[in-house]
Amino acid sequence: MKPALVISTLSLLVLAACGPATPEEAPAVEYRLVKTETVQSGPAASLIEVAGIGAFRDETRLSFKVGGVIERINVREGETVEKGQRLAALNKQDVNAAVSQASAGFEKAQRDLQRGKLLRDQEVISKVQLDNLETAAQAARAQLSQAQFASQTAEIQAQANGVVLKRFAQTGEVVSPGQPILLLGSKSSGFVMKASLTDKQAVHIQLGAKAEVQFDALPGVKWPGKVIELSQAADPATGTYGVLVEVDTRAHENINLLSGMQGRTRIEPANFNGMRSYVPIEAVVEGDNKAAWIYTVQADNTVKRQTVAVAFIQADRIALIDALPEGTRVVSTGAAYLQDGETVKVQE
Repeated sequence: MKPALVISTLSLLVLAACGPATPEEAPAVEYRLVKTETVQSGPAASLIEVAGIGAFRDETRLSFKVGGVIERINVREGETVEKGQRLAALNKQDVNAAVSQASAGFEKAQRDLQRGKLLRDQEVISKVQLDNLETAAQAARAQLSQAQFASQTAEIQAQANGVVLKRFAQTGEVVSPGQPILLLGSKSSGFVMKASLTDKQAVHIQLGAKAEVQFDALPGVKWPGKVIELSQAADPATGTYGVLVEVDTRAHENINLLSGMQGRTRIEPANFNGMRSYVPIEAVVEGDNKAAWIYTVQADNTVKRQTVAVAFIQADRIALIDALPEGTRVVSTGAAYLQDGETVKVQE
């Protein structure tokens, strides 16, 4: 019986070996990995972007109304001052001497006039001579007033709360009337960006237009703003139109903005209403300022190559003339290697 059992076992093994083969697993399909972005809506018109310089809205060059030797300057650049604070003064020795001389001349002219009136009453002098004495008295009064004014204006006082932006002179210097001594920025006047527009830009901007301000020294930091002044006549030298954008410093109260900082402002044009479709510039496979080729992702994760008409380029996005359906996804990374109709795997 044992030999028969061995034969039966071998037969089963042979039959098993001759049975149908186990099917092999098909190799997994590898889809190209891409990143997508949803089409966004944005303004129908392009923002007007120009370079500008930051400044206090009111910056005043302070000077003496009379000439002389500077006796003292009480402030330095960067110091904060209060309204009415004495900032600088001239040496008053010469000024006071001029006041004394003018005062003496005025008193003499008054005495001469009084004596002349008595003599005229006695008909000792003519009316013409009396008129001359009156004229001399008036001239002496004017000289005294001028000397007193010079004495009073031999000092510079702050006209508003502010900060000293620039100091143009030093103690001991001889200065002329009207020569700038200090540059004072008024804090209460606010901070602005001064820029210039071409005529094609200026005609599309209105007072009160919203704006955005950035400074080169502070990349990535943005301030909201609005147009508060717009020139209605071109600068004869440059042919451009000045624009003043008020910077809302409350957006970043901890940042100290300095007069003279360079930056850029983006201003909303008057025809800013309406919406357009925007796609990231990275989504463009080929294109120019008129047309671009992009890939949109379909519901079955296949891609479709589409030609879109370009309205304008705004920063890192392209505005389209014809809107894409809401929710459309475009390939933002990996588009350069795709083919129309290809199935892709979207990276979440």
